[in-house]
Amino acid sequence: MDPHGHGTWFIILSLLAALLLSIVPLDGGFAWARPDYLLVVLAYWVLVLPERVGVIVAWLCGFLLDILMGDVLGQHAFALAVIAYILQVSYQRLRMFTLVKQAGLIAGLSLFHVLINQWSQGLNGGTQFHWLVFLPVLSTALAWLLARPVLAWFQRLAGVN
Repeated sequence: MDPHGHGTWFIILSLLAALLLSIVPLDGGFAWARPDYLLVVLAYWVLVLPERVGVIVAWLCGFLLDILMGDVLGQHAFALAVIAYILQVSYQRLRMFTLVKQAGLIAGLSLFHVLINQWSQGLNGGTQFHWLVFLPVLSTALAWLLARPVLAWFQRLAGVN
């Protein structure tokens, strides 16, 4: 029996919840400012448990997001895998950052994700570039400020280690 089995299910459920939050329909302007929930939850688990959640999990989650959103297969998968690699390589330093500095890092990674998505859509001729595509960068950083302590609390509650 896997000693981390309970924790694995909790990680999977949190990633599935983030995927579902990513596809929930929103009204008007709220849709432009939707935080990248999957990026936030994935970044949390890569920083906390880099030996269990890494590039492959990020790629699989991105691939599922591509399918759920009907985007070009691989655009989210590629962006999230690169983000997971960046976090996994430097997780020891990043853990020591304050919450606000980590939010700035998450904003930069979210910007990378937005730019990759715009580039991929541009290659396929389906781009509608507008400055509002950058709103998720700010909302994702703000979501990190709330999600990181909440996920840490749930992690302790579920005994994930």
